[in-house]
Amino acid sequence: MTTRPFFIIITGLSGSGKSTALKAIEDEGFFCMDNMPIDLLVKFIEIYDSASFDIHKICICMDIRAGSPTFAEKGPWIIQLLKSQNSNVRLIFLEATIEHLLNRYKETRRRHPLSDRYPNLLDAIEKEIEIMAPLREIADFVVNSSKLNVHELVSRIKDLISAEDKFRDMYIEISSFGFKKGIPMDSDIVMDVRYLPNPYFVEELKDKNGSHDEVKKFLSTFNTYVTFMQKFTDMIMFLIPQCKKEGRSYLNIAIGCTGGRHRSVAVAEALRNSIQDAGYTCKLTHRDIS
Repeated sequence: MTTRPFFIIITGLSGSGKSTALKAIEDEGFFCMDNMPIDLLVKFIEIYDSASFDIHKICICMDIRAGSPTFAEKGPWIIQLLKSQNSNVRLIFLEATIEHLLNRYKETRRRHPLSDRYPNLLDAIEKEIEIMAPLREIADFVVNSSKLNVHELVSRIKDLISAEDKFRDMYIEISSFGFKKGIPMDSDIVMDVRYLPNPYFVEELKDKNGSHDEVKKFLSTFNTYVTFMQKFTDMIMFLIPQCKKEGRSYLNIAIGCTGGRHRSVAVAEALRNSIQDAGYTCKLTHRDIS
């Protein structure tokens, strides 16, 4: 394999929000598996490496349900082994205070995974904290969900994924258009550039479009255009990481002039170049150039 997959291991205390975290990660485009026995993790990696899976982002949730003695003994060693074979492995450990865990179990009336051996809920929680301590020590991220509601926990998990996921790339599309034929329906940001000098009224430029060097040179002679491009580009470059942080998977920027052939085309191409120079993937379309 030329590209190693991105693995996230979710673990932690029962009742700390692992299921919520797993769903949030699945929304980020990961192939997710819950409650995988610890012994199957190595087998899964072996199968993955020997098969031609088109899956590059994988999240596996493992916890005390896999069996406390086995999980406590093998968990840290297997995860360290996985990290030694692949640099794109992150372990996220979720926890909460004993008080919050007690309240959550009382509210949901669910059984603790260790309740057969420790009928008293407090004893079960304290024993799980002891068993899971070695995994907490090697975790890349420890998330305490005690004071987080569901939405805040999801946001926290997505922030971690956004920062660590090297495969994650927001889809950015820039389109030029003419207002005469309407605004593109899927636009997130619409910029009207009809106030810029219009090459259409220059005889030798009338039959050209904004992709031609002559049109670009004409526009660049005006301070209005130069200043606008600086400010507009700065604004978009500020917005892109904010949109990614919010969890957006796409951003459509529409730039319009009267006919969609000169000014909007030139601006769209200049903006595309700046976005690509900053390291983002960007698609460009000119709607009204036949």
